[in-house]
Amino acid sequence: MNDNREAQRSEINKKMLQAQLIGAPGSILFGLGLYGVFAVNGDAFISFLNEIENSYALLGIGGALMVWQFITVIKLTLKKAKLGLGD
Repeated sequence: MNDNREAQRSEINKKMLQAQLIGAPGSILFGLGLYGVFAVNGDAFISFLNEIENSYALLGIGGALMVWQFITVIKLTLKKAKLGLGD
């Protein structure tokens, strides 16, 4: 039974790490979108960000990835707590 708990803990930790790695670019995209909307004033270090529509797209994509990551990590954390697999 102890081996089963360790396997479950390992699997949950693996899924959490995957969610964090997939969600990290979402934070970067969201930050670039915020920069493009509020800070550039037509003089961005990437010309792509000078167009407000592109910045809004980055906000949407980055925000969606961050929300997905948040929901995934919360579900896995609750599953881990329910199984009594605390670190």
